[in-house]
Amino acid sequence: MTKNKEINFNETNFQTDWESFPEIIALSAATRTALNDQLSDLQKKFNEPSDPKSLKKIAAETRNSFLISDSYRILVIVEISENPIEIIAKAIENLENNNDACWSTKNSFYGEIECPEKLAFVFPGQGSQYTYMGQDLVQNFPEARESLVTVNKAFAPSGKLTDFIYPELTGKDNEKIFMEEKLRSTDIAQPAIGAISLAMLKVLTRFGITPDSTCGHSYGELSALYSSGFLNEKDFFSLSVARGKYMSKAGGSGDKGSMLAVKAPMNQIDELIKATGIDVVLANRNSPDQGILSGATDAIAQMKLICKEKKIRATVLPVAAAFHSKLVQDAAEPFKAKIDSVEFSDPRIPVYSNTTTAPYPDSKENAKKILGNHLMNPVNFIEEIQNMHQHGTSIFVEVGPRTILTGLIKSILADQTVFTMAVDASSGRRSGLTDFAKTLCMLASIAYPVKLTEWKI
Repeated sequence: MTKNKEINFNETNFQTDWESFPEIIALSAATRTALNDQLSDLQKKFNEPSDPKSLKKIAAETRNSFLISDSYRILVIVEISENPIEIIAKAIENLENNNDACWSTKNSFYGEIECPEKLAFVFPGQGSQYTYMGQDLVQNFPEARESLVTVNKAFAPSGKLTDFIYPELTGKDNEKIFMEEKLRSTDIAQPAIGAISLAMLKVLTRFGITPDSTCGHSYGELSALYSSGFLNEKDFFSLSVARGKYMSKAGGSGDKGSMLAVKAPMNQIDELIKATGIDVVLANRNSPDQGILSGATDAIAQMKLICKEKKIRATVLPVAAAFHSKLVQDAAEPFKAKIDSVEFSDPRIPVYSNTTTAPYPDSKENAKKILGNHLMNPVNFIEEIQNMHQHGTSIFVEVGPRTILTGLIKSILADQTVFTMAVDASSGRRSGLTDFAKTLCMLASIAYPVKLTEWKI
């Protein structure tokens, strides 16, 4: 990924430059033997003398011929700097030696299964942000850039939000650390995460990937409401900016409280709170062995000390207040008024709630009530994901920066056969285009109907 490359956010009508993209080779067949033969034939083609653009041409031909309905499927990613002959040879070796019905390696994705049941999008909340997140997609897909243009308008009175996401670094000492700290601020982080989540969502839509249901973690629930059709884009960003602003000011000049991440089973954390009598709440039930406590600063300090004495790993989180507790009521009240000022539409798909762990109700009035109290109510992500799975969801795609929710879902559904993946799989450490290609390949390999022909020459 090329960092610190200036992006012109007024330019949204540009054409994608596919020359810089990694190549996706997609093969399908009625038998495993026929699939192996296709790989061997492909390897011979690359051994023959050809022009420099042969890889792109051959790869495009495979994507045009690929059939989800075929029983055996393999997809291979070849990056610009890689030798396709070596990559194909490794794919042949893996296909010959791995008899599993579904597997993946760094470059290859194989499946001989029928498409699993429903697919869900999950959207991250505050804490997932980082500078230059989503840059490769924003630079290369006009629909992704459009979301950044829209959020800049919503954020306008406070400057350009994109200046915080994509800062122009001058090389000064600790400059990058300083910009990360600014982006971490609640009033900036929340709309920034929302903008990148929507950018990724729009690119997924281009390739025909649409959810059967959706959910988000904390702030991410707003992104989920947008993806379902509850909110239009303008209102989504208006609420995102307002939520971040109100939460950053929560608690006023008094104690805003704090939050503590505790690495322990849920029942142990519940018992710890009950036994100590300290006034904290289990604000986030994130996974079977991770919870977040919320409460006054002194109370959180006490709980951290007790956890240390009991040899329980606990970390104070760098947040502005005791979110998802009564201490942020002064942020919830103006947010409720803001919610009342926007119009909810009829959703296309279910949105699962952090609070009830069930889909949002059809009643727009009741839906607004749930969202309005969301800031103060605990997040039960464990039961929410379990409910989604019980209602047929077997594919979870994390849409937004980082892979935090992907890890939590794997932990929550560890004893189930599910497929979890993140659009931002490398969290910015590698090419965002390759990360995205891997998401497409994973889905296509398990027979999800991806529009691979949109990955053009």
